[in-house]
Amino acid sequence: MPSPTRRPKLAKPQLAGVCVAVAGLAAIAAPSQALTILPHYDTSITSLSNASAVEAAFNGVARDYATSFANPATVRVNVSWGKVAGQALPSTAVGASVNNLYGYFTYSDIRGDLTAFSAANPADTALATALKSMRSTAPSGPSRWVVPSAEAKALGLISPTQTGADGSIGFAGSTSGYDFNPADGIAAGAYDFEAVAAHEMAEVLGRISGISSTSPAWRTPFDLYRYRAAGVVDAGYNDAAYFSINGGVTRLKTFNHSSSGGDRGDWASVTSVYDVSDAFISKGHPYNLTAVDLTALDVLGWGGSNLGDTASAYPTKTAFSLISGAPEPAQWTLLIVGFGLTGATLRRRRALKSQPVRARR
Repeated sequence: MPSPTRRPKLAKPQLAGVCVAVAGLAAIAAPSQALTILPHYDTSITSLSNASAVEAAFNGVARDYATSFANPATVRVNVSWGKVAGQALPSTAVGASVNNLYGYFTYSDIRGDLTAFSAANPADTALATALKSMRSTAPSGPSRWVVPSAEAKALGLISPTQTGADGSIGFAGSTSGYDFNPADGIAAGAYDFEAVAAHEMAEVLGRISGISSTSPAWRTPFDLYRYRAAGVVDAGYNDAAYFSINGGVTRLKTFNHSSSGGDRGDWASVTSVYDVSDAFISKGHPYNLTAVDLTALDVLGWGGSNLGDTASAYPTKTAFSLISGAPEPAQWTLLIVGFGLTGATLRRRRALKSQPVRARR
């Protein structure tokens, strides 16, 4: 079946590993001066009986992101079935992502890199807004910071066309457990595959947190936008922290802090609000890519229109890997509603008229 016009999705884990050999390659790019995503499908994907449907669905999600952002970096991601970067997925995960990371950096380094990028890319207004309220001194918590490889490309810390995978994405279980075409709705006993793919792709692009335990060792640029009150950046694993780009004044989404686990860079799952960045995914529901999801990536550097550097200008960085987790297929446990950016939800356009666009959460 043909893929719907646009559709984003969900899922999330974290693990360490290196890239595996790949058997397939597809370039997903928008017009010039836009993000390019290169999925590499290994034999665990290409040998599937429905490989064409799997690849078409993933390519559609990659295209959604590529056409949403102006940053001309080239992101390379390995895609596998039943594993991620050669490792088994967590038992509760329906999808997983692995990020190659650069570090360690100081808070001053990270703030300085974002400031320099913003000055060179005035079109990225969300990042400019965020920087106005970003404190000049390091917030309390871990003093070491890391940058996901894809984001390092976006910010110009490494060459935007550097070869080698920036991350890996894996999907779990039988293909019969997923619905690959949300245009006609999601089958009652299946997960929205595109939601899982969109969730994991956003993590490869940098929507991950270093707050992975009660004693985190480092943070990521995404943790700069994690607040527990106006002006107070949060690093507590069990805290009901929220996402904000204006110094904590406006709550855009609440971060996951469920006792059931789940990544702390995901949103708290809310009954009847199906967001691709939620920590938990439920069967039988299509998930939406919202304005807040796009803003979360925008303030990481993806809204910029021109890197303005040459490959020879990039310093040598130290790389290591992080394996990230997937959304847990569990019941909704929280009833926390985030305040949507401008009150609007960007819903994937689907052919079915019975699935209208919802203007507000």
